[in-house]
Amino acid sequence: MKRFLLLVFIFIFLLSGCKIGPSGIAESPQKKEESQEKSKEIVQEGGVLRVNITPFDTLNPFLNDNEMARQLLNLTMESLITMDKSLKPLPLLAYKWEIKGLNIKFYLRRDVRWQDGESFTAKDVKFTMDSFLDANSKSPYKDLIKNYISSYREISDYEFEVDLSSPVANPLALFIFPIAASHQYKEKSDIGNSSLVPIGTGPYKIVSYEEGNKVILKENNDYWGKKPYIEEVDFKIVSDENAMISSFLSKEADFTFVKDFDWDKYREDSKINIYKYPRQIYVFLAPNLKKQVFSDVAVRKSIAYSIDVDKILREVYFKHGLKSDVPIRPDSWLYSPKIASLYSVKEAQRLLKEAGWSQINGLWTKGNTKLAFNLLVNTDNQYLLKVAQIIKANLKEMGIEINVISVSWDQLLKSIFSGNFDLVLMEWNLNYNQDISSLFMTKGKDNFMGYSNPKVDELFRQIFLSTDEKSLKSSYYKLGELISDEQPVIGLYYIEGAVMSYDYVKGIDPTSFNVFNNIANWYLKK
Repeated sequence: MKRFLLLVFIFIFLLSGCKIGPSGIAESPQKKEESQEKSKEIVQEGGVLRVNITPFDTLNPFLNDNEMARQLLNLTMESLITMDKSLKPLPLLAYKWEIKGLNIKFYLRRDVRWQDGESFTAKDVKFTMDSFLDANSKSPYKDLIKNYISSYREISDYEFEVDLSSPVANPLALFIFPIAASHQYKEKSDIGNSSLVPIGTGPYKIVSYEEGNKVILKENNDYWGKKPYIEEVDFKIVSDENAMISSFLSKEADFTFVKDFDWDKYREDSKINIYKYPRQIYVFLAPNLKKQVFSDVAVRKSIAYSIDVDKILREVYFKHGLKSDVPIRPDSWLYSPKIASLYSVKEAQRLLKEAGWSQINGLWTKGNTKLAFNLLVNTDNQYLLKVAQIIKANLKEMGIEINVISVSWDQLLKSIFSGNFDLVLMEWNLNYNQDISSLFMTKGKDNFMGYSNPKVDELFRQIFLSTDEKSLKSSYYKLGELISDEQPVIGLYYIEGAVMSYDYVKGIDPTSFNVFNNIANWYLKK
């Protein structure tokens, strides 16, 4: 795993405090128009939802690293904690928790049974964590548990305790891994068995799996939560993403994932609905702050004001992105409403003039320094290559010269962590708890820009120590506003993802972490 990128699905944003969550699972609110429509008609129960999916190696959670397989497993397996659409915490198998320093105590639901009838207990949580750390495990969650958790233990059948290795922003975000049934893994070697089909505690259970062909899930009649309306979910495994779409358009599926950004073309069919959601992929421009020219805030902010993000989203991503000056999602409850993304060449020029820069032969200059830079971009990322050219054109219009240099990913990492760069255009897969300390703290492991601000370091310390929603939100608001004002990185946008279905599939309200997040509210109207 490359040191800078974090897997999108490792983390989830949750409250780090002694606040006790509600005793049940809150359901994601439906869109207004869907709620109104639903109130006018009778919800139809039963039916089979057909879903397309591309190939994966295994359903064993201790071996799986495939994103689509992870989404499938969300229907049958559950974690201690989940989240709502604004990245706030929601209880799942743990109905409440207490945090005291580095210690977290989880209180587990007593009414949960595995899909084979056995009772769920703290023994299963301990077994799951032990197994993720096992030598046979290949899951991304292995590093998460290894790096952040020092010890854990069963207190009773329904109480489980964890000690963190060090302070972590929003520590509950570590506990979104699926919990496995200890009694299903009869031999230690089962942890590394790629053919094992897991049982879970979720609303659906896997009743059939034909490798490379299909997976059939049926309603779990013993589910502890709200029972889903749809009786069965059939996943058809197709060869690739093109086959996934063509099969859907041939009406061999009711619901499918969408990978390309030009999904609006499918709206030509009035019977197809498309549901988009913010992904955790953030795109930004990072300056080398160890170079004197970038120590000037006016230079950094003038670059930010000169980039037409709307044009980038329109011409490269078909308008499917969310502008954001900072790596905190605009739809997150931690995003300050005072942060505003702006595009103004006049404001950029004003900032440079006030800082003592002047244009000579069309290029902004101060003394012997000219605003002319090399911009590194990954040669394998077709989208960022296009973005780089738009940035180059924007800055040329402003009076800043950019030379785009495309390099391999390995060479890009080598250049930025050795300090051999001017500017770099990057995607960052953020963890769901929006912990950006590694990028902006003075000694952050991903702070290749060389940024240092005691106020920012102090805000992160407050975030690490936050024990209630109000203080956490306040600290994040201040942090976002400060980063927006200083632009240690020039924030651009979040990329959006989508799924689509035919209009007879009702109630869909996806998130990037779980496109089936409100599956209990879905129903088929035919």
